[in-house]
Amino acid sequence: MTASVAVRDPESPAGAPSRWGRLGALPWGWIGPLAVSALAGFLVFHRLGTPHAIIWDETYYAKDAWALLHYGVEHNWRMSQDGAVANAHFLAGHPVAGLAGGGEWAAHPPLGKWFIAAGMAVFGTGPFGFRSAAAVAGVLTVLILARTARRMTGSTVLGCAAGLLLALDGSWLVSSRTALLDIFLLLWIVAGFACLVVDRDRTRAALAASMARTPAEDTGDGPSGDRPGGPFLRHGWRIGAGLCFGLACGTKWSGVYAMAFFWLLALLWDRGARKDAGVARPWRGMLRLDLLPSLLQMWALAAAVYLAGWWGWFASGTSVQEALFGQRLPGFQRDWAARHPSGVWPSFLDPVRSLWHYHAMTLDFHGSVTAPNPAQSWPWQWAYVGHPAVMYRGAVQRGQDGCDAARCVTEVSHLGTPVLWWFSAGALLAVLAYAVFLRDWRAGAAAGGYLAGWLPWFPAALDDRTMYSTYALPMLPFAVLAVVLLFEGVHTAYRDRPWRRALVSAGGAAFVLAVAVNLYVLYPILTAEPVSESGWQSRLWLPGWT
Repeated sequence: MTASVAVRDPESPAGAPSRWGRLGALPWGWIGPLAVSALAGFLVFHRLGTPHAIIWDETYYAKDAWALLHYGVEHNWRMSQDGAVANAHFLAGHPVAGLAGGGEWAAHPPLGKWFIAAGMAVFGTGPFGFRSAAAVAGVLTVLILARTARRMTGSTVLGCAAGLLLALDGSWLVSSRTALLDIFLLLWIVAGFACLVVDRDRTRAALAASMARTPAEDTGDGPSGDRPGGPFLRHGWRIGAGLCFGLACGTKWSGVYAMAFFWLLALLWDRGARKDAGVARPWRGMLRLDLLPSLLQMWALAAAVYLAGWWGWFASGTSVQEALFGQRLPGFQRDWAARHPSGVWPSFLDPVRSLWHYHAMTLDFHGSVTAPNPAQSWPWQWAYVGHPAVMYRGAVQRGQDGCDAARCVTEVSHLGTPVLWWFSAGALLAVLAYAVFLRDWRAGAAAGGYLAGWLPWFPAALDDRTMYSTYALPMLPFAVLAVVLLFEGVHTAYRDRPWRRALVSAGGAAFVLAVAVNLYVLYPILTAEPVSESGWQSRLWLPGWT
């Protein structure tokens, strides 16, 4: 598996670039991914306000985002288990009428809801408004993945294919069209990974340049061996990774799984870079020169970003909140430490103690959610799209919303595009073999990223912890990368056989077309487009899809 190489376009006899040369000189590395992102934008923004309802966990996140915008903290609501009372007031444009007293306990950190709030600040509190930030996040994820895949393969075509496959997945589409947290988690995981890939390239180039200027004895190969581990490297892009992974963890705690894996992988990349550059003791160089900076650049920075996301909660009940929002409303458990004074910790740490208690309560809650739910699915079902969460289902009579049957069904199902997910399972096995036997760093990143989003859920599943198909979303971009890397590997293997290379290219194009057709067929039950009952039934391919 090797990166493709650009070919210089021939010049015209007069020495001026030919027409093809001028076309080739255009920045296709940006034009292609931006074009794919524009298509993704059309898919998510078309009918974004449909259904005109609060669906699934929008009942928490949309209203919490509104509360953050107006109070800086989550506010309690007058609601039954399905949120009926408060949701009716919210959709009618009178959210204040649905409020109850006091700050609300929230199961997830506030950062993701602040992103939703930003969209509402621009587009209003209706369904389009509270879903707009998720749509933007989904499109940005497509762009970043396309650019990252291009960097990993050296091919603009493959980079665009990766972005396009992501945009043609049903679970990405639904997540980008609903005011949930998962799409923001996905965005920051992909962005953090992208920063590490750029850092890998930049630091390898800097290391090679440094070694070229360094006498042999300073690398440990000469008699003095003053620097057997090699030179110190700045890893500037790793700061960006720490920022992005902090935003991921500030959206959902599960972002820490990806962060931990990619931090370890980046250190292995550091060791490999030093070894490839001819450093005598690459492990020593990595442990002495890269480990501590990586802890600061990623873990310490991510922790700071995470805490910064709680700024509204820290400010709640204080004059700062009053100055910003016009009133004081202490956040949930904000004054717990004041009610439970400590004989050990000084009083100025009371907010930190209160936040720690809040987190302990939340962690205990997440470990105790075991009640059966008809929408729940298990991790072993995610890879084959065995039981997607049905987020919304309604009925439409003939003549309404384009229904031309006696009765139509509208549904939003968090259903990944099966052709993509099923094929990616085999592709992952192939790239895992590439990673183990060929030591291909790209294959290791794709397979490892997929497993980092999947395997940590198995212990909780064995304890009957309730979970849903939405949790599988961070696996998706790495499944896409596995598919792209597999096609690149097969294509490269036939570099000297043009006809076979052409067949592989045709097969890749046919696969993308098959994914697109699959999405087209399923589109109605992903976007609440009215479809006849028989048409709805025909799209339920597996028993778990009902």
